[in-house]
Amino acid sequence: MSTKDTIVAKATADAMAAIGIIRISGQNALSLAKEIFTSKEIKGDIEARRMYLGQVSTKNFKDKAFCVYYKAPHSYTGEDVIEFQAHGGKTLLDGIFRELVSKGARPAEPGEFTKRAYLNGKVDLASAEGICDMISADSEAEIMQAYRLMQGELSKTITASIEKLTEAVAGLEASLDYPEELEEDTRPESLLLIKEVKKDLEKTYASSKNRRYITDGINISLCGLTNVGKSSLMNAILNDDRAIVTDVAGTTRDVLKETFMIDGIKVNLVDTAGIRESSDNIEQIGIKKAKEAIKGADVILFVMDTSIEETDEEKALYNTLDKQKTIRVANKGDILKFPRNADILIEAETGKNIEKLMDLILEKINVKNITSKGTLTRERHIFAIQKAIEFLDNAIAVYDKTTIDCILIDLKGALRRLADITGEDVDESIVDKVFSKFCVGK
Repeated sequence: MSTKDTIVAKATADAMAAIGIIRISGQNALSLAKEIFTSKEIKGDIEARRMYLGQVSTKNFKDKAFCVYYKAPHSYTGEDVIEFQAHGGKTLLDGIFRELVSKGARPAEPGEFTKRAYLNGKVDLASAEGICDMISADSEAEIMQAYRLMQGELSKTITASIEKLTEAVAGLEASLDYPEELEEDTRPESLLLIKEVKKDLEKTYASSKNRRYITDGINISLCGLTNVGKSSLMNAILNDDRAIVTDVAGTTRDVLKETFMIDGIKVNLVDTAGIRESSDNIEQIGIKKAKEAIKGADVILFVMDTSIEETDEEKALYNTLDKQKTIRVANKGDILKFPRNADILIEAETGKNIEKLMDLILEKINVKNITSKGTLTRERHIFAIQKAIEFLDNAIAVYDKTTIDCILIDLKGALRRLADITGEDVDESIVDKVFSKFCVGK
């Protein structure tokens, strides 16, 4: 794959739509555009950053289209870029694409446009990964975090740490050359900088504990005895009849999982079999799966039937749960006979107080704290920061016990790990792996 080639790709989804975009990047982008695009609006040279309405001509058909020229280096890739906005038929766009390939453009590899932006200094590697995450996001929370990454929040933090650490290294290296004049002053100053960088990195690393909530969602399990209204509650939360509801105890025998959104965060809601002693083999399997789902939940909704008296079995089941992540939900408030010590009273059949229950869930998982701050979500970044912290720990531990040469080995190791994140000093195979996860045309 040569970066000197002029590349072309469809930049919109490979499906029928009102508009479809063909993108070209490289030194021959403008000349290729002139070969297939004409417009009465063009008087002399095509002006950069102006949209022209005209005609795209291929071997077999023509189409009305818009054309925009972005002149290097003021473009996404840092190269000359042309974008055609044509009608969004798949066959039509394929035809334009083939015409450009026949005239010398090369089909772009996945992520090649953004890779060229990285190679031309338009974005660093972490920001490029943010672009990829924006495209692949499944929830609004993922989009928010991807936007922060794309906008360079992590890169700014890492760059600041690199600058401080570089200053510490420079001071120590200078004291090697002039030990009598500088070591007494620079050694304590460098230690302060190293500790400051370590503190900053530890704060950034700590944000990774919430990454599963952003990338995979929050797991909520409904728990309770049989026939307390767990399936009715699931249907009420989803506002849809997803679970079968009957008066027969033990109707739900398997784990039923559905996904919805709360304040932009994906929530995986799991309806489980009612937990009780049973001789039915199939129901026993469902109860086993229910216990596994409850154990792995971030929030447990313990549902109680207030139309019947609390039993020892209900008390015993509640005592097996993690109280820190459990919300006690008293159900069947419309036929209340035996009140419970509950966090909320609801009516799953009518939907009463379901919104208040959602508020309780938000409070339990502290959604605002998760979405309002930057969170490390990529394993590559987490690993690099973790290793950088380990190098700094080693340097601090032996700082007053060893030579400056030995300290510098750890400090430079930390610098290499941090540079991996922004792509300033990273192996080409890592760069290739990052961009291989992009879609074609981005």
